[in-house]
Amino acid sequence: MTRRTVLAASAALPAAPALAQTARPLPAEVDVVVIGAGAAGIAAARKLQAAGRSVIVLEAKDRSGGRCIADTVNFGMPMDLGAHWIHAPSDNPLVDLARAAGFQLYDDPERPRLLIKGRSPREGEWEGFAAALTRAQRAILDAGEAGREVSLAAAMPTNLRDWQPTIEFLKGAWDSGKDTAEISCVDFYNAIETRDLFCRQSYGAILAKLAEGLPIRLSTAVTKVDWSGRGVAVETPAGTIRARAAIVTASTSVLASGAIRFTPALPKRQADAIAALSCGAYEHLIVHLPGNPMDARPDEPFVVKADTAATAKPLARIGGSDWWYLDIGGRFGRDLANAGPTAMKAFAAEFIGNEFGPQARRVMGEVHVTSWTTDPFIRGAWSVAGPGATPQRLRLAEPVGQRVLIAGEATDDGLWGTVGGAWASGERAADQALRWISPRPASGRRR
Repeated sequence: MTRRTVLAASAALPAAPALAQTARPLPAEVDVVVIGAGAAGIAAARKLQAAGRSVIVLEAKDRSGGRCIADTVNFGMPMDLGAHWIHAPSDNPLVDLARAAGFQLYDDPERPRLLIKGRSPREGEWEGFAAALTRAQRAILDAGEAGREVSLAAAMPTNLRDWQPTIEFLKGAWDSGKDTAEISCVDFYNAIETRDLFCRQSYGAILAKLAEGLPIRLSTAVTKVDWSGRGVAVETPAGTIRARAAIVTASTSVLASGAIRFTPALPKRQADAIAALSCGAYEHLIVHLPGNPMDARPDEPFVVKADTAATAKPLARIGGSDWWYLDIGGRFGRDLANAGPTAMKAFAAEFIGNEFGPQARRVMGEVHVTSWTTDPFIRGAWSVAGPGATPQRLRLAEPVGQRVLIAGEATDDGLWGTVGGAWASGERAADQALRWISPRPASGRRR
């Protein structure tokens, strides 16, 4: 179940080469400064480095990977804390890179299991759900294809009966990270979606591998980008770096917060785009259910019939383990994340008891929760365009003064909200930066 089809804790990474950069002094000058060591920043740095240009990646957090990170400590296996689904494999540039690096990718199960208060659907219930979902999906896609910049809520049928809360959750909070009233049908329609892939070693492990050997400076938050001169001056608590260009890959919510100041201020087109493409909320509640009380297949998706927006989307036995995702999102997910880990864990226990039954609740073990919403260097999940805001994605990617480029999944109109979209945007930004940088004089001195 994806956008375009109807039915068919603390993180630890083995990124020691990047960690070593923390203790080294910052260079005074490079060709390009990349701000952020997520997928877009890693992709940009790789391309610039391959072109023989000097580059440094400045990362505010104490690890690379951005919103694609695996915990290698707490689960007995690498566990994705952020991105887990490898979306749109035929369009995702990371798929070929992952396979070339030896990672094992496999299809996610196509058909979810429907669960109604701990039981399987009775005669006609699956068909009723499928029909309601099909009607909603078709209405959304018809509106998007027609170019109608209206919300999903405005396009969806209102007579889905007792399936309404379930489908609103699936199409809104779970699929897009915001509630249906906040999502543009055109943006939803533009999203490239096919059957997804999983990685046996984790999606986060792919990014960790691709970051190896890059000049990444961790725990170095950028506070200011001064582009008033011919180049840029990028300020951090550890010092200022001058460069010919800067590629900024921070999330739209971080940029909107003012954590990075721009001098002069960014043009109105980019500022408006940042405000219009705020990040939704999406969190994993990672629950240990030993003994397979639900008799689930590895990586089996579940749909739980919901009565309200306070619900979750289970993914069973991740990688064949006893760990499950209970995924929450939208306004409910944001509110629960802001309430803190104790409230999130309490919800997980209540959900398991109510929806899976007393046996599952009795065997339930540890619960780990993510905190993308409250992380000051992330501030959410992925960008979401509301009604009328779809054109802002390409505006956000427009060059600023031939010195500053903004990259990240928010700038991709087909792969927004995906690691693949972030990667592709980083490569595009690097290509543009390389076009700006004139060949060095024979003396080796910069003009």
